[in-house]
Amino acid sequence: MAITLDIQEMGARGDGVAEQGGERYFVPFALPGETVEAEPLERRGEGIMARLIEVLAPSRHREMPPCAYFAVCGGCALQHWRRDIYTAWKVSLLERALKQRGVEAPPFEAPMVGEPGERRRVDFVLRRQGRRTLAGFHERASPRVVDIDTCLVARPSLNALLEPLRTTLVEVLPDGAAADAVANETDTGLDLLIRPHKQFDLSVDRRQALVELADRANLARVSWGDRARAEPIVVRRRPLLALGDAIVEPPPGAFLQATRRGEQIMRAAVTAWSGGAIRLADLFAGVGSLSLGRPGRLSLFESDRPSLAAADAAARQISGNRVTVERRDLFRNPVPAKGLEAFDAVLLDPPRAGAAAQVSELARSQVPRVIYASCDPGSFARDARVLQGGGYRLEKLMPIDQFLWSSHLELIALFGRR
Repeated sequence: MAITLDIQEMGARGDGVAEQGGERYFVPFALPGETVEAEPLERRGEGIMARLIEVLAPSRHREMPPCAYFAVCGGCALQHWRRDIYTAWKVSLLERALKQRGVEAPPFEAPMVGEPGERRRVDFVLRRQGRRTLAGFHERASPRVVDIDTCLVARPSLNALLEPLRTTLVEVLPDGAAADAVANETDTGLDLLIRPHKQFDLSVDRRQALVELADRANLARVSWGDRARAEPIVVRRRPLLALGDAIVEPPPGAFLQATRRGEQIMRAAVTAWSGGAIRLADLFAGVGSLSLGRPGRLSLFESDRPSLAAADAAARQISGNRVTVERRDLFRNPVPAKGLEAFDAVLLDPPRAGAAAQVSELARSQVPRVIYASCDPGSFARDARVLQGGGYRLEKLMPIDQFLWSSHLELIALFGRR
């Protein structure tokens, strides 16, 4: 049964939030200040999800979404919100998280604001249906696939991959089967990993079809399987990334910063905020995208074998034996405080869960500077509170929006010893 709701604020996931009759309602695609008609659905956490039926009184900040797939495709949630208001809300997510944890913060650096067509990494979903293959993204909260012609946030080279994928995967996927197509734009071309949802035999004919896909789409490399055991099917060119004076060949499906501009801004912050550190430790280093190729000595710590192997291969090409790499699970086996004091500065870029165990050791160390790149304001605020309790001061903080029109916010911050 439909109800009328007054939307009071935007929730952390990008849903409009209303309160009525002692209940909280989350309404996707509704904006603060709007009156809407909505249908209550299932309970989620502390509230009830609702389906937007009609906007009865629209916000003056509502705009026409630029994408034809908006509200169906699950990729974007906020294309209907005026960009400056949307950006201010994203920054407020960080402000709110810090306030909730009691973290003292300076005025923020100007945020990096995302732009359409910047995303250099995409994870398309593919599904064979009879004589055709759907290529796009999942519908919102659904396993169904939205078949798209173009994605407004993705680089043109990634959008150009959609049609060749449709044509080729009809010959590769069994009817009804699905796969992810993880594509990274590198300096030498697209690196594609096809990750089937269920394993099946990759016959000679299917392999040949993938070789033809690489030729047709001018791909650098095509691989098959899970990230940990990806099998290169064809390598037409080595997929390479230039990081300062280092050249990295990332593994298939590697984690890269979502945009080249975001990576450059964060690398510049590391350089400027490290205070000319001669010895830098990079924790949760991945392929070293934020630190490799800088002057001075560098120690990389990472648990993912393929990423570490790529960083190690790049390090071996740098003169002077300036870079060391160590495989280490920093969640279970963090670098201890005593070991950290061998460094002038520490950089860490953990996953969304943050770095509770490692931050506990940092808080007990005497490292002069800690640079923290985060992809989640909540876990960052928790870790920042621990560092603050250990005698660090949050000196600089820059919000970074690499995931345009989503509720996802990244940041980079500098902590200094008091």
